[in-house]
Amino acid sequence: MAPIESFSNTPLATVIQSYLYQEYADDDDLQAFVDSYNSLAQGYLDWFNGTPLGLYTSPNITGPLLDWIGQGVYDIKRPVLSSQTTMRLAGFNSAPFNSGAFNTMTYSSSGSSALVSDDIYKRVLTWHLYRGDGQFFSIQWLKNRINRFLNGANGSDYAVLQNPPSITVSGYTFNISSPQSAIFTILQQLIANGSLALPFIYNFTVEIYLINNGGVLQVLAPASWPSSPVSLPAGSIWSDGGVAAVVPGITPNPAAPPVFFSETSAASLLSLGGGNLPLTNPGDPGQLWNNGGVICIS
Repeated sequence: MAPIESFSNTPLATVIQSYLYQEYADDDDLQAFVDSYNSLAQGYLDWFNGTPLGLYTSPNITGPLLDWIGQGVYDIKRPVLSSQTTMRLAGFNSAPFNSGAFNTMTYSSSGSSALVSDDIYKRVLTWHLYRGDGQFFSIQWLKNRINRFLNGANGSDYAVLQNPPSITVSGYTFNISSPQSAIFTILQQLIANGSLALPFIYNFTVEIYLINNGGVLQVLAPASWPSSPVSLPAGSIWSDGGVAAVVPGITPNPAAPPVFFSETSAASLLSLGGGNLPLTNPGDPGQLWNNGGVICIS
């Protein structure tokens, strides 16, 4: 017996139309009613065919409909990005003596909060629902998830490459670092407030090491970056008070592959060095170049 449903069968494209009994077929008003009914029914069918409710990445699924699917189908609420801080003073020795009335509790809250956009909500859904990485946690699993979140607009899949983020492990703590971007900052907040599922037995810290400061590359200097060019070979990279700098003395190889801000990390850039960075602005957005010893971003 053939299966009732199959992905090889396309959905019904037109409705089975309603019709009048023959004795009423000459009534123009009733015929107009039936024609209107068939038109509305076809419209509903076209909408359902064009808006598969389970496929939340569809551009037709937005706003309240996306919330209904995300929460109603997948039980994942739209996250909130919050800068809110709270303070509670109560109990013995919780505040300086005589600063409040005896035996009272003071509660205060400040900050702001906002629901994430449809784009970010869809990325959050894909973080939880994507099954291609398997169910066993590893550094590659984590790297795939983060890369997909950072680059998969509206929750779409992304061919993961060996580019940022940089992930290091110390004991039970995973440190995630990447160049500055609006999406990475949102990722940082979502991990901090528990909106993205991660193994509870580990700790996760998210840091931004490389910053585009008006076209100048700045580093929130990790311990591995030298703070002085003394004794460094030509082409080495160092932190000049937070500004990424290159030790002069090497003529760049014009065949060297370009280095882009969004595709490098503090550790990989330090390892690569800056000797092959172009000495003039290449004009390719995001590409790094050596501007008289200072690394700039085109």
